[in-house]
Amino acid sequence: MSTRQSRFSQQVLLDTTPLPSNIPPVKEVGASSAPLMSASFFIGARCKAFGDDYMKCKEEAFGKGEVECMREGRKVTRCAASV
Repeated sequence: MSTRQSRFSQQVLLDTTPLPSNIPPVKEVGASSAPLMSASFFIGARCKAFGDDYMKCKEEAFGKGEVECMREGRKVTRCAASV
């Protein structure tokens, strides 16, 4: 595990540990649930291949692949932001 201490800020966990260098950085989508729900049909259609890769990775890791599947998760986020 990390040697850095996590901080709590108004019930939110802020993890100060930097991501490994092999995981590409990506900006968050920056939308609340309402716009994401209304665009979900279009996001799902356009990003199906990336979502399938992510779900396959999670399935192969038996649901415990948070770090192992982060690269695929970032691809899904990047695709959703492009819609």
